[in-house]
Amino acid sequence: MLKHGILGLLNYGEMTGYEIMGTFRDSLNFFWRAQTSQIYRELQILRERGLVEDRLVEQSGKPDKKIFSITHAGREELKRWLREDEAGLQTRSGILMRVFFRGEMGPEENREYFRSLQGKCQEFRQSLEAAEGYTEEYAKALESEYRALYWKMTVDFGHRYMEMVSDWCEECMRKLEEMDEHIGDQREPQGEEE
Repeated sequence: MLKHGILGLLNYGEMTGYEIMGTFRDSLNFFWRAQTSQIYRELQILRERGLVEDRLVEQSGKPDKKIFSITHAGREELKRWLREDEAGLQTRSGILMRVFFRGEMGPEENREYFRSLQGKCQEFRQSLEAAEGYTEEYAKALESEYRALYWKMTVDFGHRYMEMVSDWCEECMRKLEEMDEHIGDQREPQGEEE
C-alpha cells in the first residue's frame, strides 16, 4: 500500500524524498502512517523495479539533491492498483482485538479505556482540520479541483469514521453501566491472581 501512496504522490509531480515525506505527513498520514525510513526504503524498491527514477541536482554549498519522478511503468502500476476490485473492507484492528479481550479487566478500567479512546478520536478529528487546509493548498498548487474533490472525500471519511468510533465508545460505556446496575462492580475478571 505504501508504494502506491508514493506512486500517487509522484504522479502529481517530481519530488525529493524529503518533499515526499512532508507531503505524506500533510495529506496521507491521517489514514496511512509511514516512517521516513520506510519511505526511503520503498523508494529504493520502486526505483529497482523501474516504477520511479531519480536524478541528482547539484547545489552549491549543500549536498546534492536527489529528485524522484514516476515512470510510465509506475503510472501503469498506479492505474492497475486503482482499478483493482479489492474493496479493502477487511477489518484488522488493534482496537477490536483489545476490546474482544477486555473482559479480563475490571469495569472501571474498561470505562476509562473507552473514555480515553473517545478523547483520541477528538484529537484525531482536530488533526483532520489541518488536513483540510493542506488539501486546499495542494489543490491550488496543482490547479486541480477534480483531484482535490477526492482528497476532501478521504478527509470526510476520516471525520465520519472518528464520529462512529466515538459513538460506539459511548454505547460501550452505556452497556458497562447497565451491567453494573444488574450485577454490581464485585465481578472479578477471569485469570487475575489474588
